[in-house]
Amino acid sequence: MKKQISVLFILFVVVLFSTVDIYSQWVAQTSGTTVRLRQIRAVDDAVVWACGASGVVLRTINGGMTWEVKTPTNVSVTNYAIDALDSLTAWVTGTVGGSANFTIWKTTDGGMSWTAQYNNPAGFSDGIRFFNANDGVCFADPDPWPSTYWEILVTTNGGNTWTRVPASNIPPADSANGEYGTAGSIDVVGNTVWFSAYYSGSANPTKVYKSTDKGNTWTVSGFNQAQGFAGSSFVAFADANNGVAVCLDGTTAKTTDGGSTWAVTPVTGAAFRFVVNVPNRNVYLAVGSSGTSWYSEDGVSWNSLTTGTTQTLYGVDATFNNAWACGNGGTILKFSAPPLPVELTSFTASLEKEGVQLVWTTASELNNHGFEIQRSTNKSDFTTIGFVKGHGSTTQVQNYSYIDRNTFEGKYFYRLKQIDFNGQYNFSDVVEVDVRSIDNFALEQNYPNPFNPSTLIGYVLKEKSSVRLSVLNIIGEELAVLVNEEQEKGYHSVNFNASNLPSGIYLYKLQAGNFTAMKKMILMK
Repeated sequence: MKKQISVLFILFVVVLFSTVDIYSQWVAQTSGTTVRLRQIRAVDDAVVWACGASGVVLRTINGGMTWEVKTPTNVSVTNYAIDALDSLTAWVTGTVGGSANFTIWKTTDGGMSWTAQYNNPAGFSDGIRFFNANDGVCFADPDPWPSTYWEILVTTNGGNTWTRVPASNIPPADSANGEYGTAGSIDVVGNTVWFSAYYSGSANPTKVYKSTDKGNTWTVSGFNQAQGFAGSSFVAFADANNGVAVCLDGTTAKTTDGGSTWAVTPVTGAAFRFVVNVPNRNVYLAVGSSGTSWYSEDGVSWNSLTTGTTQTLYGVDATFNNAWACGNGGTILKFSAPPLPVELTSFTASLEKEGVQLVWTTASELNNHGFEIQRSTNKSDFTTIGFVKGHGSTTQVQNYSYIDRNTFEGKYFYRLKQIDFNGQYNFSDVVEVDVRSIDNFALEQNYPNPFNPSTLIGYVLKEKSSVRLSVLNIIGEELAVLVNEEQEKGYHSVNFNASNLPSGIYLYKLQAGNFTAMKKMILMK
């Protein structure tokens, strides 16, 4: 029997859609260094970190207008990987020369000082990522070399201690035939993490290792490089199921099952050295040798981009609005996305009697076929539950809604998949709704509060009841009766417009059978 439910809270987000042909050219930035930069990590549109040879670490807090050369971690080290939480907290991992002295450093003061958290004098570090402020994973080449035991480390306290994952939890590496980890190639979605490996000097299959528990246990899959060349491979995932791998020989591979199987497509003349998924734009963005760059809308077909440099690019990262790439000679490039053809100005979720109601508004649309409504219970695996037709091309504000009537007690995540007439598509941000079974009477806090001039008052009826909902002033005088009728069991809401009242504190009172409750609300004009 389906349970009736009510919303514990409502999330309001402003999100934007776009078509995916958004990248036309890169613009060079002044990095302040001439060393080879190996990886770049964007926290948001303002805060971006980069790292590279000679222990170099760079940071910008203004979107790249200026870059700061921070205190080096160790001038003898090449920093191959970096991750960051914000403008102050970052982790860097690097190796001396090409084969030894693998170290993890952390800063909590924006790169002014570094603390060494881990060191293996004989190791070679490849990649590091954090799931949150505490939980992180770092992978390095098999150690001692040549062994079958990948050096994979996990932490649950921000890196204060790192624990090596037991060999029994990791598929063995084929180091006897030259299997190495690809420097910098690691990606995270939710609690799932992937890294890629390759064979040096042979054409054995490229491997992708995967963990769904933050790096504690692993599986492995593989694919053959289409052009038969042994070289580095790199991975990027859009969600828990959909991802790509790209290789130095121009091989690309796509997965739709989280990396269990791969479909291979070669790109003639390409030499990929890194790839990233652009959040919520349904685009993969890659960089490579001689200043080359590409983007793909489907993970199969790749289009070249103009970068304005011939320097090899080793790293790329992106936010919804911007992307940055880094490479030889201290090269840092940036581009910004143009205005968006489908602009979503609001997306809300609430519960009405019929079920969870999704409401969204667009300010303008171009070539908009419509919206798939997608739902998840874990924020990773989304299922399409409905479709709402779009308005094609319009500059007028358009309002949409959809009711999900098939809901039970628990937490739900919703997103919109906006689809153009040509089949291109993009995702909105995710809204979250926490629902509970209706087993008691309840009067909810009005939303918004404070308000001007309208607010929504919600309440739950445990059973069919005679309902009176009224508004009173602070001394208890009744000013308005919003509901005075018999209503069915379930969640109800009413909009109260106070345009004829002065600013101040007011009361609203629910009487339903023997249940009575009262709450305060603030009108602020």
